[in-house]
Amino acid sequence: MGKNKKAKLMLMEASLMKHTSILLRSNDQSHTKLTVLGCIMGTLLLFGSISAVRSEAPTSGKIVFTSTRDGNSEIYIMNPDGSDQVNLSRDNADDSDPVWSPDGEQILFVSDRDGPPDLYIMDSDGRRVRRVFGSRDYRSNPSWSPDGRKITYVEGEGSDATIYTATIRGKFVERVAAGFMPSWSPNGREIAFSAISVNRSPLGVFNLRNRTKKMLLSNKIPWIVYPAWSPRGNEIAFSQIDGAFNQGFLEWSKASLFVVNRDGIGLHRIAKDETTVAIEPAWSPHGDELIYTDAVMRPDEVFYQLFKTDMTDSKPVQLTDKGDNFEADWFDPTALDVSPSEALLTTVWGKIKTN
Repeated sequence: MGKNKKAKLMLMEASLMKHTSILLRSNDQSHTKLTVLGCIMGTLLLFGSISAVRSEAPTSGKIVFTSTRDGNSEIYIMNPDGSDQVNLSRDNADDSDPVWSPDGEQILFVSDRDGPPDLYIMDSDGRRVRRVFGSRDYRSNPSWSPDGRKITYVEGEGSDATIYTATIRGKFVERVAAGFMPSWSPNGREIAFSAISVNRSPLGVFNLRNRTKKMLLSNKIPWIVYPAWSPRGNEIAFSQIDGAFNQGFLEWSKASLFVVNRDGIGLHRIAKDETTVAIEPAWSPHGDELIYTDAVMRPDEVFYQLFKTDMTDSKPVQLTDKGDNFEADWFDPTALDVSPSEALLTTVWGKIKTN
């Protein structure tokens, strides 16, 4: 039957070096005045430089994921049908947990390239890798806010894990709750997460406006991990596990996929006859499909591969087969909203006064 390989959540150690800034300055004090022409030319050069390095989003649907096929964990990208699998990170370090920015121009991920693992951002083509924070700590499980201005993540490990939010530059850090695997809701108001409790890990939802939290399905399913909001925000996908905390870390050997309405009703299982260790669900941008990780048994070995399901009783499609592949996230430019997100609207308009 092959060896029994337990999945183990390990919130990894993180380390971070300080950012360095490059300042252009003149040592010639006689050049203290700028002519109008000089200002104009400088402005043109400045914006020209910014435009030249600005990242571009993929022009078609793409799935980003973690793969060990090269001997270490690397960030890969592929088409939604599993074709054209390309290594984006190409680094000797272990890179993992990739998530698309809402506009598809950047990828947030975890890496140990400068020491113990921490949060990094790179462009959608794998270039311009930079750190998020300027201090050392344990950080993992990243997720973007829907407006792309903030991130949520986990600091600490095991039963001491705590969820925080911060700007994409690692500023204005705020504590959310004890827990792990946060997922930011599409309307920007809530964060779903796996809570930490005695002999259970219930599904929690934290309201960012009134700073309150509620637990869903706590009386039905004691162990819930990997919550993921649907694109419309009306449902949450997650994995039910036969879990237990072992020396502060969460372990399990079986897992099943479920979807529930945001109010905790309408619970139903996904791909129920096909899965063994189904974890890490990720919605398609249009909300009609799910990608997830599942175990594939081979002689004397267990591999983790990515599967796709249309959430019916049809057989899931296996997308990967080389090494272990997991932690997928899906972007599609055709699903982008042409109207502004509610989180981006900062001005309230009224009627024009007339005489």
